[in-house]
Amino acid sequence: MQIHEILADLLEPRGSESRLADQPSVDDIISALGSRSFGIVLVLFGLPNLLPVPGLPILCGFIIGIIAFQMVIGKDHLLLPRWVGQRRLKRVDLARVVQKATPTLRKVESLMRPRLLGLTTPGMSRVIGGVLLVLAVALMAPIPFFGGIAPGFAVILFGLGLAERDGVVVLLGALAGIFAVLLTIVITLAILKSLAFLIV
Repeated sequence: MQIHEILADLLEPRGSESRLADQPSVDDIISALGSRSFGIVLVLFGLPNLLPVPGLPILCGFIIGIIAFQMVIGKDHLLLPRWVGQRRLKRVDLARVVQKATPTLRKVESLMRPRLLGLTTPGMSRVIGGVLLVLAVALMAPIPFFGGIAPGFAVILFGLGLAERDGVVVLLGALAGIFAVLLTIVITLAILKSLAFLIV
């Protein structure tokens, strides 16, 4: 089953029911995703930054940062601190984001396949985790409106590449990550400079 199908099956109601409650905890979501949780959770919590949902972007940055740290130290399964894991989200908001992204995800996944497997090994996952830590900080940068789009896109590429073991997509994620970090630095410095000018 492809990632967009897993997310749709998890979040969208079937008839009058859904696999998750209306306001599932983050732990509920991760538990439902199963063994591919690292890559798929990166995709799931990267998506809201492309279509910002109030209250989600900063939380997404925290969660991605925690995932990244666990990748760096070599964890083989995802564990979240209690205060993050018990945080509740609106399933309908996540479902709306996934629904809007599904056509693009479907096209991207149709082109993906296992290749350049050396870039998806446990050792490389630690390196990717380090890059994701930087992207998590970029996601939480004080940039209003659409500041999370570039780092969120890079996070999604990394998640897709890891989940599908596609090293080419991992490389694209690295390139997108470099661009996202540089863009975030430039915009943040511009904002700080403007604020300093107003204060003075």
